[in-house]
Amino acid sequence: MSWETQLIRAAVGIIKIKDKILLAERPVGKPYSGYWEFPGGKIEENESGSAALKRELHEELGIEVIDAEFWFQHQYQYPDKTVHLEIFLVNKFSGEAKSKENQQLCWVSVAEMSELPLLEGNWLIIEKIKHNNINP
Repeated sequence: MSWETQLIRAAVGIIKIKDKILLAERPVGKPYSGYWEFPGGKIEENESGSAALKRELHEELGIEVIDAEFWFQHQYQYPDKTVHLEIFLVNKFSGEAKSKENQQLCWVSVAEMSELPLLEGNWLIIEKIKHNNINP
């Protein structure tokens, strides 16, 4: 085992309807199960962040991303891995978000986000949402 932690690249979608933003709970059997995060997933080798976002949101939620814009990137060091997140504002999508991978989903206000056990790598995203008053 190397002393270096694993680097994971992931695409994350901020999906907003009116004043609610979609969050997903990590299911049992996955690392950090029980914690909440923004939907998305790993960027595969030779895949762009945008392509990964579209693929992951279709696989996890059954929605088709029509328009998403890159917002910012953020790297966070967990004890066992480093995650490099590419965060996108999902401006338009088709379909209704439904759990396709045994994860709980919930639409929450920015204030309600703080009441959930959120993965630490998402804290900066929430701060930026609060301070930028996003309107995807």
